Amino acid sequence: MSLIDNIKESEGFRSKVYQCTEGHDTIGYGFAIKDLVLTEHIATRILNAKLVELKLRVQQKFPFITDLPEEVQDVVIEMCYQMGVSGFSKFKKAIKHLEGKDYRLAAKEMLDSRWAVQTPNRAKKLSDIVKYAE
Repeated sequence: MSLIDNIKESEGFRSKVYQCTEGHDTIGYGFAIKDLVLTEHIATRILNAKLVELKLRVQQKFPFITDLPEEVQDVVIEMCYQMGVSGFSKFKKAIKHLEGKDYRLAAKEMLDSRWAVQTPNRAKKLSDIVKYAE
């Protein structure tokens, strides 16, 4: 067996954070979080993989999204990335307006939220994309 195969077998793979025998938060094949350094390249690869999964989950939860303009779909995906699908699901009025393709009202509802107070620049940027969609 190769070195990689031996280490994989010895460490085992864990997709979620766990505590190793020394009590350190660890993930993957024994990667201690405190020692883990991500390059931007690796972080981008992880982000891309997460977005592929997220898009599928969002399309399952909100099937109408595929009928929306791509930039509006991207806004919904970004909001779900930030807040989770369950967090975005609380935007009931905005979702109703998106489904009806009333982008101005959807944008207005997006800004009438705690999310817009907590992350005002991002909320304004994303709501403007929706507001001016065609």
